[in-house]
Amino acid sequence: MRAPGRRLEASGRRKGSPGSEPEAPDRRLETSGGEPGVPDRRLEALDGEPGTSARRLETSGRRKERNISVQKTKFTAGELAERIGGELKAVSEIEITGVRGAPDSEPGYLTYAEDRRNLELALKRGAGLILLPADLYQKMEEEVPALLVENPRRAYARLAELFPDLRYLKEDNLDDMNLKRGDEKWIHPGALVAEEAELGSGVKVMAGAIIGSGVRIGAGSRIGAGCILVSDIRVGEDCLLHPGVKVMPGTEIGSRVEIQSGAVLGSDGFGYATEEEKHYKIPQQGRVIIEDEVEIGALTAVDRGTAGETRIGAGSKIDNLVQISHNVKIGPGTLIAGQSGVAGSTTLGSGVVLAGQVGVEDHVELADGVTITGKAKVSRDIKKPGVYSGIPAQEHRVYLRQQARLRRMERLQERVEELEDKVNELLD
Repeated sequence: MRAPGRRLEASGRRKGSPGSEPEAPDRRLETSGGEPGVPDRRLEALDGEPGTSARRLETSGRRKERNISVQKTKFTAGELAERIGGELKAVSEIEITGVRGAPDSEPGYLTYAEDRRNLELALKRGAGLILLPADLYQKMEEEVPALLVENPRRAYARLAELFPDLRYLKEDNLDDMNLKRGDEKWIHPGALVAEEAELGSGVKVMAGAIIGSGVRIGAGSRIGAGCILVSDIRVGEDCLLHPGVKVMPGTEIGSRVEIQSGAVLGSDGFGYATEEEKHYKIPQQGRVIIEDEVEIGALTAVDRGTAGETRIGAGSKIDNLVQISHNVKIGPGTLIAGQSGVAGSTTLGSGVVLAGQVGVEDHVELADGVTITGKAKVSRDIKKPGVYSGIPAQEHRVYLRQQARLRRMERLQERVEELEDKVNELLD
């Protein structure tokens, strides 16, 4: 067993004066809203360092802000205004200790509102600071502890990254979890950690987790209860593996990666050679590489390459119940919604969006900036950015025209039958 780790030290509303300059626009990855099947939420790429390859897991403290062992746990309203820009309409010394949605907000917490309903919820709950658009603030007669920004939702997401993620880390729960302390690591007595495993400072391993030989885990990462990291695996800094994640040999995971419960990384791909109705398994000897700042949803499977690698690009977000097959290459900043499947050796460019229940056939290439709407099937290369729908997937405007024609089909049939009756009458 590894040596135990040292305990991690966690550490009124009235009109205010304007804060700093208005929020600067950042890069956006947006889908067109309002059309059938097209995701209507904005998909923004957050400012900061671009993700780097998982090959660079041997980090040495040059990485930015997310190491929980040194991260600030509270900010003043004035500091938040300086970070995000905008106009502060609250006392700058108000202390903010975390973020919560409007229905769950409370004093000392940051929230956001884009409409009157959520603003009233936040005020009723006594939110410490509310991110608001200027036009909504101007309609309020009562005093509101507000930070005025152009896009409250985006500002909320960006500021949330400043606060430490305390899941499995709350100081008042450490004694209850019976964690061993010392050596700057936390290892639950019910965890199994191979002597040959290397754990960075502040790594936390929860009950029932198994960490095999040759596993290297970067500083500040958390391994949830019941996770299994088999062998020869690299995990970067400040990662969070929720309970029950399974990681197979040879997998490399970058920094600031979050993997939800039940996900499996590095499972065998579906590859067989068939002869005379018998299926012979093709050895799956490749690996999986997850780049920085990727999120992978619950019960998602990412298969290892048959040979070579399956790669998930930096900043990509994958929903629950998604199948990523062997040798798939996913570009940076890609979004894949639930119940989608990407077949083997397919390449997705950067900023691709797959809505729910999308199927992509094998050996297909999608260009940068392609959006596939819900339940569509991609069976050929798509070389131009844009929105595509239907089975098979085609340009969205073409798909809409076809659907309009189909809706008129029943009336057209009735007209044809009426004409047939008139022709028959004339012939009689």
